[in-house]
This record gives sequence, C-alpha cells and structure tokens, in this order.
Amino acid sequence: MVKPKAVIWLVRDTIRLADNPALETAVSWAQTAGASVIPLACLEPRRWLDQQFGLPRVGSHWTQFRVESLLDLEVQLSEFGSPLWISSASPDRALDEIAQGFHVVGVVTDLPLATEERIENAQLVSEGYAVRALETDDLFRMAQMPFELDALPESFTRFRKAVEKAPAIRPNAPRPVPTFLSTSEPLWPRPVEWDEAVASLTMASDSRFAGGRRAGLSHWSNYLASGALSTYKATRNAFMGEHVWSSLSPWLAHGCLSVREVWADILAYEARVGANESTYWLRFELLWREYFRWYARATDWTLFRKQGPEGREVPGDFNRDRFVQWRDGLTGSDIVDASMRELKATGWICNRARQLVASHAIYESGLDWRLGAAWFESALVDHDVASNWGNWAYIAGVGADPRGGRVFNLEAQADRYDPEGVYRRRWLS
Repeated sequence: MVKPKAVIWLVRDTIRLADNPALETAVSWAQTAGASVIPLACLEPRRWLDQQFGLPRVGSHWTQFRVESLLDLEVQLSEFGSPLWISSASPDRALDEIAQGFHVVGVVTDLPLATEERIENAQLVSEGYAVRALETDDLFRMAQMPFELDALPESFTRFRKAVEKAPAIRPNAPRPVPTFLSTSEPLWPRPVEWDEAVASLTMASDSRFAGGRRAGLSHWSNYLASGALSTYKATRNAFMGEHVWSSLSPWLAHGCLSVREVWADILAYEARVGANESTYWLRFELLWREYFRWYARATDWTLFRKQGPEGREVPGDFNRDRFVQWRDGLTGSDIVDASMRELKATGWICNRARQLVASHAIYESGLDWRLGAAWFESALVDHDVASNWGNWAYIAGVGADPRGGRVFNLEAQADRYDPEGVYRRRWLS
C-alpha cells in the first residue's frame, strides 16, 4: 500500500498560525509534493521531565500557559479541518511513529535558539529526515544583517546602532494564515501526560496570564487602547500598577503573538496617536530580545557554562541553604523577598525585579549564576531560553556586558521604584 505523503510542521515555541514562516514553508512544500501538513507538538522529555541542577525544567505556570496555548492552537486548526497531533516522545521518536503510516516528505520547524534544539534537529537529519529550520520568531532574517553570525557585535549597543542605521534592516510585514490541506486523525491516542496537564487546568491558579493567541491579542489590543504605550518609558520600572508594562512576554515566549506583528502595531500606533520616547522604547526592548536570540545562537553551548561565552572566572556556588532562602523570599532584603514570593506564586515578576533578584543571588547570596537562571527557567511563565540565560550571564558579568556585570543597590532601587512600600507590603504581609 502506498503511504500518503505528509510534511511535518514541528510546533516548538511558535504556537500560532498567522505570520508563521515555518508553517508557510511547510504548506508550500506540501503543495509542491502533493502532501498534507501534519502539525505535531511534542511534550519533549528533555524539557517536560528532566531537571537541571536538581530543579524541574518547567514549572506549573509555564505548563499551564503552554497547555492553554496548544488548546487554543487546536481551535485555530479546527477551522481548517486539521487536528493537532500531540506526542509525549522526543521529535525523532514521534516522527518514526508517523512514518509508519505516512511517507514523511520533510520537517519544518523554528531555527534553534540553543544547543538542545540544534542537537534535536541534527538527530532528525541523521535519521534521514529532510529538515528546514526557519527564522520564525525573529524580527529580522540573518540575511538582512550587516554582519555574519560569528561576527555578531559583542554588545547590545553596537548591535542596536548597526541595525537602526541600516535602512534595509526592517522587519518583514506580518503575513496571514496560509490555507493548507487537513490530515487524518493522529495514529496514536493522546498521551497520558497531556491528559493530566489538561486536567490540571481546572485547579486554581494565581497566574495573571491566560495562554493562547486569542488571549494575547485581547491583552495587546486593550493595552494599546488604554494609551499606556505613550507613557511606557516612565512606568516600565514600576513594581505594580495598571498597564505600567506591556506584559507581552508570555505570548511572545510561547509564540502566540509574532514580534513582527507587535512591531507593526507600534508603528501604526505612532502614526495614529503620535510617536515619542515611550513608543520608541518598547521597540528598543524588542531589539534587546532580538539581540539575545542571535547572541544565544552565536554563543551556543558556551552560554550555559559558568564562565559564560566570555570565559570569565566568576565566584558562586550551589549552597542549598542560601539558595532556598533566595528562592523562597527569606533573604532579609524586603524588595528581593517580595519579588521572589510573587514569582513563586504567579510565575511572573517585572523586569526591574528580575534584575534585582539576580543581582542578589549572584553578589549577595553568593550563588552560581546558573542556579538562578535554572530557577527562573522552572518558575517563569514566560521563560525564553535566549532572554533568560542571556540576561543572567549579563548580570553575572560573563555575557554581553562590556562593564563585566551589574551590581544593584537594592535599598536604593526599592526606595526609587516602590517608594511607598505598597508592593513590598502586598507580598510580605
């Protein structure tokens, strides 16, 4: 019997149909080959089950957001008569199962950000699968850059200036959802791990974010309608308040929203309402995100060693007692303790809080910076490997910081950004 042909869209951290170069490429490839498209999401054991430094790779907040996002993707796919295939196996094992019933023409997925995804793709190639990795969640394509990846500027400022000065470097316009052929139902039942994760959604959660593209679009629309973008730079370091941050990071980290869509919406807002330093500053922050993505690719495995990409020897250990005090908000520094308790309860803290607790972990608690990065990976609802590990390496002085690390005066920061102590009372009472 001749097996039907299929192109696999391997869903990793781009959980949407619109403005998705990987899906668009999969659809085009399938049309050329006379194949259908199979959307495949793997609950990869290396991420869902493994630990690092004794900490889970994913926590409850991230898991809830990811499950909600995949459920929302199912709704989007149902409009095309297509199911979402979900496997609890690694991508290579899941593809081997699909190959029992389909002729797998090829696999399309995101361009890896870090070592593990790169190795996974290499494993697929070694097993004979044709793999195309696309720059799916980046603002820019590498071909647009005025430098090669191995010549990436060593600091964000140099990167930003190079990008902003080059008129040819502009994000592509967001693209609509491509029309694609539906597939048959999956060859296997839903994994137990998935059923358990879905069932856990009925439990009470303190997370302030709902996963999925529809929730992300609603949040972003409300933020723009509030006019808060026009005051973003003045409010972005606040610890509490309505619309003081854009709070886009969860939907960007899970790929529910496209960074190119956000960029285009900011430009449209500026044309409609007026541009100022605040409207620019959100795009400035998106350029930081972009830089860390290319920095992670350029540095590869060295981003995850203690000496970091710069190979600098730094202090720091894995003392269990000091880590637990820091993790649970029992350090005695009220701004750090309030932030760590909010993180544990909700899976999220503002960017200023992330900098302060990282500074404390490294320079006052004396911890190996990678232990802090690993806890963030486990605790954050919006964990993004490039931004998280890049920022921690930056604060520790082993990453892309020409100053060699950032040490914050915690009391001064607390007095400046929580002058009335409202935030600290909220989480320490």
